[in-house]
Amino acid sequence: MSTALTRISDHVYWLPPDKPDRPSLCAVVGAQHTLMLDAGASAAHARLFLNALAAAGVAAPRYVALTHWHWDHIFGAAALGIPVIAGAATAQQISIQAAYTWDDAALDQRVAAGLEIAECTRNIKLELPEPREVRIVIPDIVYQDSLHLNLGGVTCHLRHAGGDHAADSCVMYVEPDRVLFLGDCLYDAIYAPVRHYTIRHLFPLLDTLRVFDAHHIIEGHTPAVMSSSEFNSLMDRLRQIGSIVQQVGADEPAALAAAQARFGQLLDEDTDDLVRALVAGRAFE
Repeated sequence: MSTALTRISDHVYWLPPDKPDRPSLCAVVGAQHTLMLDAGASAAHARLFLNALAAAGVAAPRYVALTHWHWDHIFGAAALGIPVIAGAATAQQISIQAAYTWDDAALDQRVAAGLEIAECTRNIKLELPEPREVRIVIPDIVYQDSLHLNLGGVTCHLRHAGGDHAADSCVMYVEPDRVLFLGDCLYDAIYAPVRHYTIRHLFPLLDTLRVFDAHHIIEGHTPAVMSSSEFNSLMDRLRQIGSIVQQVGADEPAALAAAQARFGQLLDEDTDDLVRALVAGRAFE
């Protein structure tokens, strides 16, 4: 898997996700300003991105916009030293995170209390070994449902999208490049006793994403840029499986059998996981 900075369109540069849990980062480059999409998992991750942009001759970011509040998307913001843009719900969650301490003992305590999950804690410890200093930046520019940024010859549309992974999730659509930056919005819920999707959150999210005429689609932790056909196929599959589970209910064997009948073949691992996650989500509807 390549983790090198890649130019994916006239105005957009992408740094793919990497271990331990570093998400995709993007730069949207206009004639007047460069906008960074997500801030990275640490100062080291953010600096890696800035150095890659400089090596490519790209102007340093003037602003950074966040997709959601999870640690791996916000911890790098303090190293950037630029204004942070976030949706209102993201800003609210970041204020909560900023009040925490982040040493191993505090992390383990929050896992025990159900405020953090073990997987995230493991990755924080890998990304930032002790002694660990975490400085969380409160967003400077906060919007409600949407914000449109003209960077000079290119516009980035920020829009709240929601979803199970994080209710505050926002997406970024770049025109005229037709690039859609999803963050983690299409992933399942992880801050729960069981990982899951719910139909009540998934279907409205799919409706929101359908609005964008996207040609290049970037997810937070998926190591490839999706084409429009791949993206539409994924959304169709999610809706089809959601409809099956909606009809069958919380009976997992029946849902798996119905999905297999619907697709006319043995289920691949991804489809199998989607069925199970949507069945699990019936308990959270």
